[in-house]
Amino acid sequence: MPSVRYRCAGVTVENGSLGATLLEVSIAHKITHWHECGGNGRCTTCRVRVLDGASHLSAPTRREAELAKARGWDPTIRLACQTSASGDVTLERIVLSEATASQLRAETVGREAGTERQLAILFCDMRDFTALADSNSAFDVVHILNRFFEALGDPILLNGGVISHYAGDQICGLFGLDDANPARICSGAMRAAFGMVEAMEGLNEELARAFGIRIRIGIGLHFGNAIVGYVGHSTLRRLTIIGDDVNTASRIESMTKELGATILVSRAVAERLADGSLSVIATKMARLRGKREDIELLAVDRFADRSPFALAQRSVGLLLDDPSAFAAQFYANLFAIRPELEQLFVNGTRAQGAMLSHMLRSVVSGLERRKHVTIGLQTMGRKHVGYGVELDHYGTFKAAMLKTISDIMGVGLTPEIEASWSATLDVVLGLMKEGAGAEFRRN
Repeated sequence: MPSVRYRCAGVTVENGSLGATLLEVSIAHKITHWHECGGNGRCTTCRVRVLDGASHLSAPTRREAELAKARGWDPTIRLACQTSASGDVTLERIVLSEATASQLRAETVGREAGTERQLAILFCDMRDFTALADSNSAFDVVHILNRFFEALGDPILLNGGVISHYAGDQICGLFGLDDANPARICSGAMRAAFGMVEAMEGLNEELARAFGIRIRIGIGLHFGNAIVGYVGHSTLRRLTIIGDDVNTASRIESMTKELGATILVSRAVAERLADGSLSVIATKMARLRGKREDIELLAVDRFADRSPFALAQRSVGLLLDDPSAFAAQFYANLFAIRPELEQLFVNGTRAQGAMLSHMLRSVVSGLERRKHVTIGLQTMGRKHVGYGVELDHYGTFKAAMLKTISDIMGVGLTPEIEASWSATLDVVLGLMKEGAGAEFRRN
């Protein structure tokens, strides 16, 4: 029987179903394998590098060939959802984290020549960093900075952005490298900005306990044109953005200190969103450094018509700070509610737990892009039928998930956050249930 060997995981599994795609083999054997579009050839997160056995693989589909040409893949890169194997294959999964997935958004930027793009450009800076550095040891400062960049980087990555660079205590995020819709680009950037404020609140609780400090931030956001390219020595080139609008975004962030605002956005950003979609605290005409004319800035704190998923999206990073602990607690709650469900996990819950945490993070963060996640969730529901999941199990899954959220968040779980998670789970599990229902009817 043909086998598939996953080099990095050190695992070899049997490919017992002729015609099954490499992604389907991974899923069947509970091997975590990213596939944000549900394995329908609409994204590239399931890609693999084939190390041995390429002659046993099916020819690229038209969709795969188009993606490979557009992104400049070498012949060893294949799209797992579009590729089946007739013999032994050794491969490695390329996308193993959200950070890796984010890097793929920059693939359309030429390595040799820069390109001009319309982007939402976000700068975030830590206030009073000099005082913090002077009052803590160098080792503690490095630790604090790493925690800072980790916490504030996640909202960028989870909302379609790319981390362009770090500079001292500053982080820059780009939105629109793989999208041409200004409204969608600016919406993702705004969600990231609000998520960063929420993440900072959680991080401050940790820093207050460990170091007796709290950090304030300022975020500036602008939409405009930028030259994007890889710059530097030929052996170490970095994604770089250049242009007047980049400088504008940076100077808007600097104005947060003068105006006492946490988030400042330009009118160019607000105009790309629906009228009245932002909760505006104040507006001000301001002269940015190096500019001859005033620019209108808006201090904002949230979306005016808050999405029912907003609080769940803001808290998902804190909830999954320790993915293994989250998964273990969920399965303990699930089996406490319905002990008979434990028989569905004949190989244990460890691998399934890793997939659960990954799915929850990526899907919850992508719910505002409903079309993006619908097919994936429905496909997941259909596949779970083969694992023995029944339609009446979904209510139990929701109950166990809400109990787990309560266990982990404790007193931080407000009625509003709980309601947001309930609405979020209704959509996620509802779409999975739709797919499962279709599979039951088909059979």
